[in-house]
Amino acid sequence: MLNIVRGAKVATPYGEGIVVNLPVCGRISVKYADGTIRFFFRRDVEDGTIKPVAA
Repeated sequence: MLNIVRGAKVATPYGEGIVVNLPVCGRISVKYADGTIRFFFRRDVEDGTIKPVAA
């Protein structure tokens, strides 16, 4: 699994967001600019659905 840390900018099918917490019960929370929070799972990271944005 990639090293996803709190505060990291990530790209998802829904756009770019910020990781707001580390995996709890296997979920990663991503918050978008409009305030929406979506949950992703470990398999999403492994499949490449969620990936870090290069700085």
